[in-house]
Amino acid sequence: MKRVVFNQKGGVGKSSITCNLAAISAEMGYSTLVIDLDVQGNSSMYLGHDIHGEEAIAHGTSVANIFKQKRGLLSNRQPANTYVQETDYENLYLLPASVELESMEKDLESRYKIYQLRKALDQLEEHYD
Repeated sequence: MKRVVFNQKGGVGKSSITCNLAAISAEMGYSTLVIDLDVQGNSSMYLGHDIHGEEAIAHGTSVANIFKQKRGLLSNRQPANTYVQETDYENLYLLPASVELESMEKDLESRYKIYQLRKALDQLEEHYD
């Protein structure tokens, strides 16, 4: 059961609705993955991941690394599930945002670049409902 929440306008509750829908899905027993592509990382923070913390930056455990790999900027290629984080909630997982997304935003907005994420996430599909 895939759900996508997006809107260009800020402050309309995208992160809140995403986390609430994910929590309900997880509570119902579905293995649920939240992918936070927002530069502000509110969904990541709501789910307990500090995108500004030293650990997050040092370990590079975020969706930004998937884009870096696809662009050939990382020499050590990892499967997408390497970047998925457990949350404090049963059945709820997070592919967190990163402050690095801001510098990638313009490049990713160019035509077809977002499909890089689709290809990387195909391998995760079997693990989440």
